[in-house]
Amino acid sequence: MGGKGTYSNGKNPTYTYKTVDKIEGVKVLEPINSKRSFNMPPEAHSSNSYILLDNGGVFHQYTEYNKDHLPVFEIGYHFEKGMSKQGEYVFHVHEYSSPGIDNRQPARNITPQEYEKYKKFFKGVK
Repeated sequence: MGGKGTYSNGKNPTYTYKTVDKIEGVKVLEPINSKRSFNMPPEAHSSNSYILLDNGGVFHQYTEYNKDHLPVFEIGYHFEKGMSKQGEYVFHVHEYSSPGIDNRQPARNITPQEYEKYKKFFKGVK
């Protein structure tokens, strides 16, 4: 599962997420500590992509990671500052200028092609 730490530096961090399900073969993660926010791990340990659902079981986020376990592409379905009103959910994409959480780019609208490709992961979205 994902951790917050130093896997890419050859160290084994403490896991902070657990797998609770799979959607189309992609692991659905949940924070081990339920008081933590629903953010994706900055590194992947056992998969090249993960999904997070919100507390109601609705799609929240999907992230893809490269061979070095670093994020490269992300789809979100939640409030996004500058794209939606408070409380309004919107599909959006964050790309990375290069792999790694520090290289996350501002959100953009999801394209119809991306929506079609990834919609199988959008559990509970109407």
